[in-house]
Amino acid sequence: MATLGALMRKNLAYHQFRRSFCVATKCRPEVTLEESTQHAVETGKYKPRQHEGRLVSGCVSVPEQIVNAILKCCKDYPLKALLAEGVKLNNFVRSRKVPLETDEIRRKIIDLRHSVAEDIRGKIDVEKMDEEQLTRVNQAVETQSKKRVKQHIYAWKPLNYDEYKALQYLLGRSAAEYSVLNRIFDEIKIRDPEFKPRSFIDFGSGVGTGTWAAANVWKESIFEYVSVDASASMNDLAELVLRGGDMNKAMTLRNVFYRQFLSASNTKHSIVLCAFSLFELPSRKIRLETIENLWNKCDGYLILVEHGSQAGFSLIEEARKFLLAKIESSGNEGHIFSPCPHHQQCPRMALQDGTPCNFESTFNPLPLSKGVEANKALYSYIVFHKGSPTQQTRYPRLVRQTLVRSKHSICRMCTEDGRLQEIIFTAAKHGKILYRCARASKWGDQLPIKIDLKAVDTVSECTGNVS
Repeated sequence: MATLGALMRKNLAYHQFRRSFCVATKCRPEVTLEESTQHAVETGKYKPRQHEGRLVSGCVSVPEQIVNAILKCCKDYPLKALLAEGVKLNNFVRSRKVPLETDEIRRKIIDLRHSVAEDIRGKIDVEKMDEEQLTRVNQAVETQSKKRVKQHIYAWKPLNYDEYKALQYLLGRSAAEYSVLNRIFDEIKIRDPEFKPRSFIDFGSGVGTGTWAAANVWKESIFEYVSVDASASMNDLAELVLRGGDMNKAMTLRNVFYRQFLSASNTKHSIVLCAFSLFELPSRKIRLETIENLWNKCDGYLILVEHGSQAGFSLIEEARKFLLAKIESSGNEGHIFSPCPHHQQCPRMALQDGTPCNFESTFNPLPLSKGVEANKALYSYIVFHKGSPTQQTRYPRLVRQTLVRSKHSICRMCTEDGRLQEIIFTAAKHGKILYRCARASKWGDQLPIKIDLKAVDTVSECTGNVS
Protein backbone atom coordinates (compact mmCIF):
# COMPACT_ATOMS: atom_id res chain seq x y z
CA MET A 1 0.00 0.00 0.00
CA ALA A 2 2.87 2.34 0.78
CA THR A 3 4.29 1.72 -2.68
CA LEU A 4 0.91 2.35 -4.32
CA GLY A 5 0.49 5.56 -2.34
CA ALA A 6 3.92 6.76 -3.37
CA LEU A 7 3.13 6.08 -7.02
CA MET A 8 -0.16 7.97 -6.75
CA ARG A 9 1.58 10.97 -5.18
CA LYS A 10 4.25 10.87 -7.90
CA ASN A 11 1.63 10.79 -10.67
CA LEU A 12 -0.30 13.66 -9.06
CA ALA A 13 2.87 15.77 -8.82
CA TYR A 14 3.70 15.01 -12.45
CA HIS A 15 0.25 16.03 -13.71
CA GLN A 16 0.33 19.23 -11.63
CA PHE A 17 3.73 20.02 -13.16
CA ARG A 18 2.43 19.39 -16.71
CA ARG A 19 -0.41 21.90 -16.30
CA SER A 20 2.07 24.72 -16.75
CA PHE A 21 3.10 23.41 -20.17
CA CYS A 22 1.33 23.30 -23.48
CA VAL A 23 -0.84 20.16 -23.58
CA ALA A 24 -0.17 18.33 -26.82
CA THR A 25 -3.74 17.17 -27.38
CA LYS A 26 -5.01 20.76 -27.27
CA CYS A 27 -2.06 22.52 -28.89
CA ARG A 28 -0.72 21.59 -32.30
CA PRO A 29 1.92 24.22 -33.10
CA GLU A 30 3.89 23.90 -36.30
CA VAL A 31 7.52 23.08 -35.52
CA THR A 32 10.36 23.26 -38.04
CA LEU A 33 14.09 22.70 -37.70
CA GLU A 34 16.43 25.62 -38.38
CA GLU A 35 17.64 25.50 -41.98
CA SER A 36 21.32 25.71 -40.98
CA THR A 37 20.96 22.68 -38.71
CA GLN A 38 18.97 20.76 -41.32
CA HIS A 39 21.64 21.43 -43.94
CA ALA A 40 24.54 20.59 -41.61
CA VAL A 41 23.05 17.19 -40.75
CA GLU A 42 22.11 16.39 -44.36
CA THR A 43 25.62 17.19 -45.58
CA GLY A 44 27.25 15.15 -42.81
CA LYS A 45 28.83 18.11 -41.02
CA TYR A 46 27.60 16.68 -37.72
CA LYS A 47 25.07 14.17 -36.41
CA PRO A 48 21.68 15.15 -34.92
CA ARG A 49 22.93 14.45 -31.38
CA GLN A 50 25.69 17.04 -31.97
CA HIS A 51 23.39 19.88 -33.05
CA GLU A 52 24.43 23.44 -32.23
CA GLY A 53 22.20 23.78 -29.17
CA ARG A 54 23.75 20.83 -27.32
CA LEU A 55 25.96 21.27 -24.27
CA VAL A 56 28.45 18.45 -23.87
CA SER A 57 30.01 19.07 -20.45
CA GLY A 58 29.04 15.60 -19.22
CA CYS A 59 30.19 14.53 -15.77
CA VAL A 60 32.73 17.10 -14.54
CA SER A 61 35.67 16.33 -12.24
CA VAL A 62 37.91 18.76 -10.41
CA PRO A 63 41.36 18.75 -12.12
CA GLU A 64 43.86 16.36 -10.54
CA GLN A 65 46.28 19.21 -9.86
CA ILE A 66 43.64 20.97 -7.74
CA VAL A 67 42.71 17.74 -5.92
CA ASN A 68 46.36 17.16 -4.96
CA ALA A 69 46.58 20.74 -3.69
CA ILE A 70 43.41 20.27 -1.61
CA LEU A 71 44.89 17.16 0.01
CA LYS A 72 48.00 19.12 1.00
CA CYS A 73 45.88 21.97 2.40
CA CYS A 74 44.10 19.49 4.69
CA LYS A 75 47.14 17.52 5.83
CA ASP A 76 47.14 19.06 9.34
CA TYR A 77 43.45 18.29 9.97
CA PRO A 78 41.43 15.07 10.45
CA LEU A 79 40.16 14.44 6.91
CA LYS A 80 37.20 12.26 7.91
CA ALA A 81 35.85 14.88 10.32
CA LEU A 82 36.40 17.63 7.74
CA LEU A 83 34.43 15.68 5.12
CA ALA A 84 31.53 15.11 7.52
CA GLU A 85 31.46 18.78 8.52
CA GLY A 86 31.68 19.76 4.85
CA VAL A 87 28.53 17.77 4.09
CA LYS A 88 26.68 19.50 6.96
CA LEU A 89 27.82 22.92 5.78
CA ASN A 90 26.77 22.14 2.21
CA ASN A 91 23.28 21.11 3.37
CA PHE A 92 22.97 24.28 5.44
CA VAL A 93 24.10 26.56 2.61
CA ARG A 94 21.72 24.97 0.11
CA SER A 95 18.75 25.37 2.48
CA ARG A 96 19.26 29.08 3.15
CA LYS A 97 16.40 31.53 2.66
CA VAL A 98 16.45 35.10 1.38
CA PRO A 99 16.92 37.56 4.28
CA LEU A 100 13.72 39.43 5.08
CA GLU A 101 13.60 43.20 4.80
CA THR A 102 13.37 45.20 8.06
CA ASP A 103 9.79 46.29 7.31
CA GLU A 104 8.76 42.70 6.58
CA ILE A 105 10.21 41.49 9.89
CA ARG A 106 8.50 44.28 11.83
CA ARG A 107 5.16 43.60 10.14
CA LYS A 108 5.38 39.84 10.78
CA ILE A 109 6.25 40.38 14.46
CA ILE A 110 3.23 42.67 14.91
CA ASP A 111 0.93 40.16 13.17
CA LEU A 112 2.22 37.30 15.31
CA ARG A 113 1.74 39.27 18.52
CA HIS A 114 -1.84 40.14 17.57
CA SER A 115 -2.51 36.48 16.78
CA VAL A 116 -1.10 35.28 20.12
CA ALA A 117 -2.98 37.97 22.04
CA GLU A 118 -6.27 36.99 20.41
CA ASP A 119 -5.65 33.30 21.14
CA ILE A 120 -4.89 33.89 24.83
CA ARG A 121 -7.39 36.65 25.59
CA GLY A 122 -10.14 34.87 23.68
CA LYS A 123 -10.11 32.13 26.34
CA ILE A 124 -10.42 34.45 29.37
CA ASP A 125 -12.55 37.35 30.54
CA VAL A 126 -10.15 40.29 30.70
CA GLU A 127 -12.73 42.66 32.21
CA LYS A 128 -12.96 40.58 35.40
CA MET A 129 -9.21 40.55 35.99
CA ASP A 130 -7.29 42.74 38.38
CA GLU A 131 -4.09 44.54 37.47
CA GLU A 132 -1.81 41.72 38.66
CA GLN A 133 -3.65 39.13 36.55
CA LEU A 134 -3.52 41.38 33.48
CA THR A 135 0.22 41.75 33.96
CA ARG A 136 0.60 37.95 33.97
CA VAL A 137 -1.53 37.68 30.83
CA ASN A 138 0.60 40.30 29.06
CA GLN A 139 3.76 38.44 30.10
CA ALA A 140 2.32 35.21 28.70
CA VAL A 141 1.50 37.01 25.43
CA GLU A 142 5.05 38.33 25.23
CA THR A 143 6.57 34.90 25.98
CA GLN A 144 4.42 33.11 23.42
CA SER A 145 5.05 35.85 20.85
CA LYS A 146 8.81 35.36 21.13
CA LYS A 147 8.39 31.62 20.62
CA ARG A 148 6.21 32.18 17.56
CA VAL A 149 8.71 34.66 16.12
CA LYS A 150 11.51 32.08 16.40
CA GLN A 151 9.30 29.46 14.75
CA HIS A 152 7.93 31.54 11.88
CA ILE A 153 10.57 34.15 11.01
CA TYR A 154 13.77 33.04 9.29
CA ALA A 155 16.73 34.19 11.39
CA TRP A 156 19.16 35.14 8.65
CA LYS A 157 22.71 36.01 9.57
CA PRO A 158 25.89 36.20 7.49
CA LEU A 159 28.25 33.25 7.44
CA ASN A 160 31.69 34.00 8.84
CA TYR A 161 34.46 31.76 7.56
CA ASP A 162 37.53 31.13 9.67
CA GLU A 163 40.38 28.85 8.57
CA TYR A 164 38.66 25.61 9.59
CA LYS A 165 35.25 26.54 8.16
CA ALA A 166 36.88 27.56 4.88
CA LEU A 167 38.33 24.04 4.64
CA GLN A 168 34.86 22.59 5.28
CA TYR A 169 33.53 24.67 2.41
CA LEU A 170 36.39 23.55 0.18
CA LEU A 171 35.64 19.87 0.77
CA GLY A 172 31.85 20.15 0.88
CA ARG A 173 31.07 22.48 -2.02
CA SER A 174 33.98 23.04 -4.40
CA ALA A 175 33.31 20.04 -6.71
CA ALA A 176 29.64 20.98 -7.24
CA GLU A 177 30.40 24.68 -7.77
CA TYR A 178 33.22 23.91 -10.20
CA SER A 179 30.97 21.68 -12.32
CA VAL A 180 28.19 24.30 -12.48
CA LEU A 181 30.55 27.13 -13.47
CA ASN A 182 32.41 24.94 -15.94
CA ARG A 183 29.11 24.12 -17.66
CA ILE A 184 28.10 27.80 -17.90
CA PHE A 185 31.53 28.86 -19.21
CA ASP A 186 31.49 26.00 -21.72
CA GLU A 187 28.22 27.28 -23.17
CA ILE A 188 29.67 30.76 -23.63
CA LYS A 189 32.74 29.31 -25.36
CA ILE A 190 30.66 27.06 -27.64
CA ARG A 191 28.20 29.76 -28.66
CA ASP A 192 30.73 32.61 -28.81
CA PRO A 193 33.98 31.03 -30.04
CA GLU A 194 35.44 34.43 -30.99
CA PHE A 195 35.22 35.64 -27.38
CA LYS A 196 38.73 35.83 -25.87
CA PRO A 197 38.45 37.25 -22.34
CA ARG A 198 41.39 39.25 -21.04
CA SER A 199 40.31 39.79 -17.44
CA PHE A 200 38.12 37.95 -14.94
CA ILE A 201 36.64 39.18 -11.65
CA ASP A 202 34.82 36.95 -9.18
CA PHE A 203 32.71 38.62 -6.48
CA GLY A 204 32.26 36.29 -3.52
CA SER A 205 35.07 34.12 -4.85
CA GLY A 206 35.26 31.79 -1.83
CA VAL A 207 37.86 29.06 -2.30
CA GLY A 208 38.43 30.00 -5.95
CA THR A 209 36.16 27.63 -7.90
CA GLY A 210 35.33 30.42 -10.37
CA THR A 211 39.02 30.94 -11.10
CA TRP A 212 39.55 27.19 -11.60
CA ALA A 213 36.66 27.01 -14.09
CA ALA A 214 37.64 30.19 -15.98
CA ALA A 215 41.24 28.96 -16.27
CA ASN A 216 40.03 25.57 -17.50
CA VAL A 217 38.12 27.21 -20.37
CA TRP A 218 40.13 30.36 -21.21
CA LYS A 219 43.56 29.96 -19.61
CA GLU A 220 45.38 31.03 -22.79
CA SER A 221 43.61 34.37 -23.10
CA ILE A 222 42.89 35.55 -19.54
CA PHE A 223 45.66 37.84 -18.39
CA GLU A 224 44.27 38.88 -14.98
CA TYR A 225 42.17 37.17 -12.29
CA VAL A 226 40.64 39.26 -9.49
CA SER A 227 39.05 37.43 -6.54
CA VAL A 228 36.89 39.40 -4.09
CA ASP A 229 35.78 37.82 -0.81
CA ALA A 230 35.11 39.40 2.58
CA SER A 231 36.76 36.46 4.37
CA ALA A 232 40.53 36.74 4.62
CA SER A 233 40.65 33.01 5.45
CA MET A 234 38.84 32.18 2.19
CA ASN A 235 41.28 34.31 0.21
CA ASP A 236 44.27 32.69 1.93
CA LEU A 237 42.95 29.20 1.24
CA ALA A 238 42.16 30.04 -2.40
CA GLU A 239 45.71 31.27 -2.88
CA LEU A 240 47.14 28.21 -1.11
CA VAL A 241 45.26 25.88 -3.50
CA LEU A 242 46.68 27.73 -6.53
CA ARG A 243 50.14 27.33 -5.02
CA GLY A 244 49.70 23.56 -4.88
CA GLY A 245 49.16 23.50 -1.13
CA ASP A 246 52.54 25.11 -0.38
CA MET A 247 52.85 28.90 0.08
CA ASN A 248 56.52 28.69 -0.92
CA LYS A 249 55.62 27.50 -4.41
CA ALA A 250 54.81 29.74 -7.37
CA MET A 251 51.23 30.35 -8.53
CA THR A 252 49.96 28.02 -11.26
CA LEU A 253 48.23 31.05 -12.86
CA ARG A 254 49.57 34.47 -13.75
CA ASN A 255 48.36 37.76 -12.27
CA VAL A 256 45.96 36.52 -9.58
CA PHE A 257 44.90 39.21 -7.11
CA TYR A 258 42.83 38.94 -3.93
CA ARG A 259 40.63 41.65 -2.43
CA GLN A 260 38.26 41.77 0.55
CA PHE A 261 36.03 44.49 -0.86
CA LEU A 262 34.60 45.36 -4.27
CA SER A 263 36.09 48.61 -5.50
CA ALA A 264 33.83 51.50 -6.48
CA SER A 265 35.81 52.19 -9.66
CA ASN A 266 34.37 51.08 -13.00
CA THR A 267 37.43 49.21 -14.21
CA LYS A 268 36.16 46.97 -16.98
CA HIS A 269 36.50 43.19 -17.03
CA SER A 270 35.71 40.72 -19.80
CA ILE A 271 33.94 38.33 -17.41
CA VAL A 272 32.22 39.36 -14.19
CA LEU A 273 31.04 36.51 -11.97
CA CYS A 274 28.89 36.44 -8.84
CA ALA A 275 28.26 32.81 -7.90
CA PHE A 276 26.50 31.57 -4.75
CA SER A 277 27.05 34.93 -3.05
CA LEU A 278 23.78 36.89 -3.23
CA PHE A 279 22.48 35.09 -0.12
CA GLU A 280 25.29 36.72 1.86
CA LEU A 281 24.01 40.24 1.17
CA PRO A 282 21.64 41.39 3.94
CA SER A 283 19.02 43.38 2.01
CA ARG A 284 17.46 43.93 -1.40
CA LYS A 285 18.94 47.44 -1.58
CA ILE A 286 22.50 46.16 -1.07
CA ARG A 287 21.94 43.28 -3.52
CA LEU A 288 20.77 45.60 -6.30
CA GLU A 289 23.54 48.13 -5.62
CA THR A 290 26.08 45.30 -5.87
CA ILE A 291 24.55 43.96 -9.10
CA GLU A 292 24.60 47.47 -10.61
CA ASN A 293 28.25 47.85 -9.62
CA LEU A 294 29.08 44.49 -11.22
CA TRP A 295 27.21 45.43 -14.41
CA ASN A 296 29.17 48.69 -14.63
CA LYS A 297 32.40 46.68 -14.37
CA CYS A 298 31.33 44.33 -17.15
CA ASP A 299 32.72 44.65 -20.65
CA GLY A 300 31.56 41.25 -21.89
CA TYR A 301 29.59 38.76 -19.82
CA LEU A 302 27.98 39.18 -16.40
CA ILE A 303 27.19 35.80 -14.82
CA LEU A 304 24.97 35.39 -11.74
CA VAL A 305 24.52 31.92 -10.22
CA GLU A 306 22.62 30.62 -7.20
CA HIS A 307 21.33 27.34 -5.79
CA GLY A 308 18.49 25.75 -7.73
CA SER A 309 16.01 26.18 -4.87
CA GLN A 310 13.00 28.45 -5.01
CA ALA A 311 14.88 30.94 -2.82
CA GLY A 312 17.92 30.89 -5.12
CA PHE A 313 15.74 31.28 -8.20
CA SER A 314 13.94 34.26 -6.63
CA LEU A 315 17.28 36.07 -6.22
CA ILE A 316 18.21 35.39 -9.86
CA GLU A 317 14.79 36.61 -11.02
CA GLU A 318 15.17 39.76 -8.88
CA ALA A 319 18.50 40.50 -10.58
CA ARG A 320 17.05 39.68 -14.02
CA LYS A 321 14.18 42.17 -13.67
CA PHE A 322 16.50 44.86 -12.30
CA LEU A 323 19.07 44.57 -15.08
CA LEU A 324 16.45 44.39 -17.86
CA ALA A 325 14.87 47.59 -16.53
CA LYS A 326 18.29 49.24 -16.29
CA ILE A 327 19.22 48.28 -19.86
CA GLU A 328 15.88 49.55 -21.18
CA SER A 329 15.99 52.85 -19.29
CA SER A 330 19.63 53.62 -20.14
CA GLY A 331 19.37 52.63 -23.80
CA ASN A 332 22.63 50.70 -23.54
CA GLU A 333 23.23 47.61 -25.60
CA GLY A 334 22.78 44.47 -23.58
CA HIS A 335 20.71 41.31 -23.57
CA ILE A 336 20.16 37.99 -21.82
CA PHE A 337 22.58 35.49 -23.29
CA SER A 338 21.29 32.49 -21.37
CA PRO A 339 19.22 30.68 -20.25
CA CYS A 340 16.20 32.83 -21.20
CA PRO A 341 15.35 33.05 -24.93
CA HIS A 342 13.33 36.23 -24.29
CA HIS A 343 13.20 39.46 -22.26
CA GLN A 344 9.59 39.10 -21.13
CA GLN A 345 8.28 38.16 -17.71
CA CYS A 346 9.57 34.78 -16.59
CA PRO A 347 6.70 32.31 -17.17
CA ARG A 348 7.76 30.41 -14.06
CA MET A 349 7.15 33.52 -11.94
CA ALA A 350 3.89 34.22 -13.76
CA LEU A 351 2.56 30.79 -12.80
CA GLN A 352 3.46 31.27 -9.12
CA ASP A 353 3.37 27.50 -8.58
CA GLY A 354 6.53 27.39 -6.45
CA THR A 355 8.53 25.61 -9.16
CA PRO A 356 11.95 27.21 -9.75
CA CYS A 357 13.60 27.58 -13.13
CA ASN A 358 16.69 25.52 -12.49
CA PHE A 359 19.16 23.27 -14.28
CA GLU A 360 21.26 20.25 -13.44
CA SER A 361 24.98 19.59 -13.52
CA THR A 362 26.57 16.17 -12.98
CA PHE A 363 29.89 16.01 -11.15
CA ASN A 364 32.29 13.61 -9.49
CA PRO A 365 32.86 14.43 -5.80
CA LEU A 366 36.41 15.01 -4.64
CA PRO A 367 38.17 11.60 -4.58
CA LEU A 368 39.16 11.89 -0.93
CA SER A 369 37.34 8.81 0.36
CA LYS A 370 36.34 5.39 -0.94
CA GLY A 371 33.12 4.68 -2.79
CA VAL A 372 32.40 8.17 -4.11
CA GLU A 373 29.85 8.24 -6.93
CA ALA A 374 28.75 10.86 -9.43
CA ASN A 375 26.36 13.40 -7.97
CA LYS A 376 24.08 16.13 -9.29
CA ALA A 377 23.81 19.82 -8.44
CA LEU A 378 20.77 22.00 -9.15
CA TYR A 379 21.39 25.65 -9.93
CA SER A 380 19.64 28.76 -11.24
CA TYR A 381 21.54 31.33 -13.25
CA ILE A 382 21.41 34.26 -15.65
CA VAL A 383 24.06 35.47 -18.11
CA PHE A 384 23.90 39.00 -19.51
CA HIS A 385 25.99 40.04 -22.48
CA LYS A 386 26.96 43.57 -23.48
CA GLY A 387 26.39 43.52 -27.20
CA SER A 388 23.81 42.61 -29.82
CA PRO A 389 21.91 39.31 -29.55
CA THR A 390 22.28 36.50 -32.08
CA GLN A 391 19.64 34.20 -33.54
CA GLN A 392 20.78 31.35 -31.28
CA THR A 393 20.02 33.48 -28.23
CA ARG A 394 16.32 33.00 -29.03
CA TYR A 395 16.29 29.22 -29.54
CA PRO A 396 13.88 27.44 -27.13
CA ARG A 397 15.60 26.19 -23.97
CA LEU A 398 14.78 22.81 -22.42
CA VAL A 399 13.80 23.53 -18.83
CA ARG A 400 13.30 19.93 -17.78
CA GLN A 401 14.75 16.58 -18.79
CA THR A 402 13.57 15.17 -22.13
CA LEU A 403 11.16 12.28 -21.68
CA VAL A 404 12.37 9.61 -24.12
CA ARG A 405 9.65 7.10 -24.93
CA SER A 406 9.02 4.45 -27.55
CA LYS A 407 8.79 6.17 -30.95
CA HIS A 408 8.31 9.63 -29.42
CA SER A 409 10.09 12.13 -27.15
CA ILE A 410 8.59 14.89 -25.03
CA CYS A 411 10.47 18.19 -24.74
CA ARG A 412 9.46 20.86 -22.24
CA MET A 413 10.84 24.25 -23.23
CA CYS A 414 10.82 27.97 -22.58
CA THR A 415 10.30 29.78 -25.89
CA GLU A 416 11.19 33.20 -27.30
CA ASP A 417 7.63 34.51 -26.80
CA GLY A 418 7.84 33.90 -23.05
CA ARG A 419 5.80 30.69 -22.91
CA LEU A 420 6.36 27.28 -21.38
CA GLN A 421 5.77 24.83 -24.21
CA GLU A 422 5.58 21.04 -24.22
CA ILE A 423 5.93 19.32 -27.60
CA ILE A 424 5.78 15.63 -28.44
CA PHE A 425 8.22 14.85 -31.25
CA THR A 426 7.80 11.88 -33.59
CA ALA A 427 9.67 10.89 -36.73
CA ALA A 428 6.42 10.57 -38.70
CA LYS A 429 5.23 14.08 -37.91
CA HIS A 430 8.45 16.09 -37.62
CA GLY A 431 10.91 14.15 -39.77
CA LYS A 432 13.80 11.92 -38.72
CA ILE A 433 16.38 14.69 -38.32
CA LEU A 434 14.29 16.91 -36.04
CA TYR A 435 13.07 13.87 -34.09
CA ARG A 436 16.64 12.71 -33.47
CA CYS A 437 17.76 16.23 -32.49
CA ALA A 438 14.95 16.46 -29.94
CA ARG A 439 15.57 12.95 -28.63
CA ALA A 440 19.27 13.70 -28.05
CA SER A 441 18.67 17.04 -26.30
CA LYS A 442 19.11 17.23 -22.54
CA TRP A 443 17.91 19.47 -19.73
CA GLY A 444 19.52 22.89 -20.25
CA ASP A 445 20.19 22.47 -23.98
CA GLN A 446 18.74 24.69 -26.67
CA LEU A 447 16.74 23.19 -29.51
CA PRO A 448 17.32 24.92 -32.90
CA ILE A 449 13.68 25.04 -33.98
CA LYS A 450 11.00 27.54 -34.99
CA ILE A 451 7.57 27.27 -33.38
CA ASP A 452 4.51 28.68 -35.14
CA LEU A 453 1.82 29.25 -32.52
CA LYS A 454 -0.88 30.61 -34.84
CA ALA A 455 -2.86 27.41 -34.57
CA VAL A 456 -2.67 27.25 -30.77
CA ASP A 457 -5.95 27.11 -28.89
CA THR A 458 -6.26 30.16 -26.62
CA VAL A 459 -6.48 28.34 -23.30
CA SER A 460 -4.33 29.42 -20.36
CA GLU A 461 -3.39 25.80 -19.57
CA CYS A 462 -2.41 25.31 -23.19
CA THR A 463 -0.30 28.42 -23.73
CA GLY A 464 1.31 28.52 -20.32
CA ASN A 465 -0.03 32.06 -19.82
CA VAL A 466 -1.68 33.15 -16.59
CA SER A 467 -4.21 35.94 -16.52
